[in-house]
Amino acid sequence: MNKNEQSLQRLLAAARKAQPAPADESAPYGFSTRVAALAFAQGGRPSAFARLSLRAALVAGALAVAAVAINFSAIKSAFESDNAAATDDPIAEVVNLGT
Repeated sequence: MNKNEQSLQRLLAAARKAQPAPADESAPYGFSTRVAALAFAQGGRPSAFARLSLRAALVAGALAVAAVAINFSAIKSAFESDNAAATDDPIAEVVNLGT
């Protein structure tokens, strides 16, 4: 057995002897407040990845708005079309769209 296998065997043996976790594993009182306070206390400038991610999200949002604006008439006509001839057969609907 090499060193890694021996370490794994010792780890598994210790895990078998460990006490089961208690039923209530909630965070201590005020934990979330402390975590939020620490996160905001660090302050400073956001990382380059955070700035790049925000810019990418803004570009994606602008493209989505532009796509809806360009296709607004098609979207509007799709909601206003007469659905009286609609059936539960998707093949018939596709064929009807082609005519």
